[in-house]
Amino acid sequence: MWLHVTPHECLPVRARFRYDRAQPFEVRAEFTNAGGGAATWVLARELLKEGFERTSGEGEIRILPPCPCSYESSMHILLLRPTGVALLDIPSVALRTWLASTFAVVPAGTAGQLIDWDASFLRLLSRRNR
Repeated sequence: MWLHVTPHECLPVRARFRYDRAQPFEVRAEFTNAGGGAATWVLARELLKEGFERTSGEGEIRILPPCPCSYESSMHILLLRPTGVALLDIPSVALRTWLASTFAVVPAGTAGQLIDWDASFLRLLSRRNR
């Protein structure tokens, strides 16, 4: 994966994507660079899936699909924070293959069935009342 530093310069970044069936809606993306810098972002699994077809996301995370007109083999992840912006290129074939494996574990449309909604709401309410 590559991090765009300037319009003409990119730096290599290692990325590790993790999926946990216990958190079926999310994907954790851990980014590290050669200098030891690291960051973890939580992405919606459906956002990544949608990003293969069209620009998706709003707010801090945007996914831009591979460009069919130039036969690009990478998609772009744009991460926005008040402290800065990061534009990453990721090989789309590798990400698509990995993402498909998550849907083999938890098929599309079934993630909500794995959540104990009553327990989740109780946790949320108990935090609010603290």
